[in-house]
Amino acid sequence: MLAFYKQSENFLLNLADSIEAQDTDSVFDIEYSDGILTILIHATDQEYVINRHSANQKIWYSSPLSGADYFYFDVVARKWLNAKGEELHDKLFTELATFGVALRIL
Repeated sequence: MLAFYKQSENFLLNLADSIEAQDTDSVFDIEYSDGILTILIHATDQEYVINRHSANQKIWYSSPLSGADYFYFDVVARKWLNAKGEELHDKLFTELATFGVALRIL
């Protein structure tokens, strides 16, 4: 359980920091607290919620564009993947690009 907490915490903090650092036009409002990352899109008032789900050791992903999803940590690939094999940050950054901000993990 501690390993999941550390992995998810580090990932979510890095994700929040990466988005904030690259959102130079303040397209998004980014908040991270206690395992919950919220991303508000100012232009549309839509919101992403990405949070740690300790009971099943997955990260829950709620998107206004694609709906809900869960991501597990693949220890071999060292990536957060969903059941389709998509990486969490790739899916999120692809969706956020539709709002005019090109992102990458820093």
